[in-house]
Amino acid sequence: MHGHDQIRHLFTNPDVVLVSGYARLPDTVAGHSQYERLGVVLAVDLSDGRIVAADTTLLTDLAKEFFRALVEGLSVTEDIAEIVHRVQTRYAGQSGAALATALRRCLETCYQLRDSHGPKE
Repeated sequence: MHGHDQIRHLFTNPDVVLVSGYARLPDTVAGHSQYERLGVVLAVDLSDGRIVAADTTLLTDLAKEFFRALVEGLSVTEDIAEIVHRVQTRYAGQSGAALATALRRCLETCYQLRDSHGPKE
């Protein structure tokens, strides 16, 4: 979990937005009985597209931390292919397809937000 001070700092930056994406979990996944959907949440700095924080509803802390390590610091404007590639090739859990789908939905939202905000001068 991210520290309280780090989250507070994100609130003070008006360029940071929170986006989320969800995907249906396979019936065979342990978390399916608790959650039917897997969620991905990204805090993105729209000024440079950088993912400043990430979280997911994966069940174990290790899986959540691994996901964070894969995506945080990358840019949703310059590193889209790398972000998706990392998750698809490095996360081999049974929830992998749902994780990739939820992530893609976040990235689509970021793309739409970037287009609606336009370039900064």
